[in-house]
Amino acid sequence: MIRFECDKCDMEIEVEDDLAGTKHECLGCGDINRVPANPDADESSAADHDMPLDSKKVDRAAKEGFPPDFGPEVRVQIVRRCWFRSRAIRFSLVFIAILVGLIGSIWVPVTDKSLFWFLLFAPMALGGVALISWWWVDRLGASLEITTKRTIMHHGILSKSSSEVVHDNIRNIQVRQTFLQRVMKVGEIGISSSGQDGIELQINHLKDPDNLRKIIDLYRPL
Repeated sequence: MIRFECDKCDMEIEVEDDLAGTKHECLGCGDINRVPANPDADESSAADHDMPLDSKKVDRAAKEGFPPDFGPEVRVQIVRRCWFRSRAIRFSLVFIAILVGLIGSIWVPVTDKSLFWFLLFAPMALGGVALISWWWVDRLGASLEITTKRTIMHHGILSKSSSEVVHDNIRNIQVRQTFLQRVMKVGEIGISSSGQDGIELQINHLKDPDNLRKIIDLYRPL
């Protein structure tokens, strides 16, 4: 048996020898801890489980300049949906509509058809502003947080909800991009875990999704 203390609450955790090098959730505080190698185990036993005797030697994240995979859980990166980049064409068209609507509302000719022109241009400007405001709210309403031990998707502004996947349990990471999204370096990420069928976490309009996948992969087991 391997006995060690939780990084966060110092509660003693006891696990089987074959879990050396994996991550284990503390029952006291819920923190995810890296299980150290059993100091009493010999090298042949470690080899039988395909685990290094000193699991700190495989800290790929630290080698790439990110927070180490071992020790207390810390935030690596948090990203929100892009505002303009993921909707470049639609954003440009809406901006033009707002501009035309404002100019038309201000310079509407004073004739017996003034009300008609005002009712044509004013909703154009107001509708464009409302749509851009909605995109801004939508951007703030979702984010993806990567820590050294898990990936968490947050939803909501006034009310909050979140879903998470422990990095050791990630089975697959999917990145979807259209041609235009590849040009603008945005896209969608979907994460599935070994304990669930289908995509468990999914969020779109993220900047540089390929880089986010690489960061998550640094904290996944080899």
